Amino acid sequence: MINILATRHNTEAFDPHVTLLSVFEIEDDDLESVEDSLRGVASSSRPFDIVLGSPECGSSFWQCIFLLCPLQRNAELVRLHDAVRRCLVADPKVEVSLANKTYMPHLSLLYSDLVGGERESARGEAEELLKGQAGGDARCGSFQVGEFELYETPMGGTNTTKAWRRVRGYPLRGQGAQV
Repeated sequence: MINILATRHNTEAFDPHVTLLSVFEIEDDDLESVEDSLRGVASSSRPFDIVLGSPECGSSFWQCIFLLCPLQRNAELVRLHDAVRRCLVADPKVEVSLANKTYMPHLSLLYSDLVGGERESARGEAEELLKGQAGGDARCGSFQVGEFELYETPMGGTNTTKAWRRVRGYPLRGQGAQV
């Protein structure tokens, strides 16, 4: 669906993902410490399902069209977000500067500068694509998360994902209660 919408709206496609935390900065020399902390969070967190809502419009390029992950139906995701945030904020070598103070987990479907009616039209297209894939239901359902990944996402003032680079994955290996 991401590829179809990107083609229709002349923008780039990207891999589907739900952002756990952005934006934080570290020096290359401090990456190992952050990786150790993230491994600790992953080892104490177990796999879980993410529940998705219907297509919605946002107001920014990076949140043009997306599927919201309702907080009340995604407690495990919120717990993992909080645990990752706590571990990074506690590290004096990491500068955490959140774009939004309130966590709004979502799965983006389209990155674009569409405005007004164009944005709403693209949301409608996403809804129709979902209905076609889900037998008439515009909700996407859920999927299981078994790991989270650390990405380097240099922005440099451009609206592109071409320079994004996967650093490492962190399998969720916890047993029992969540972090």
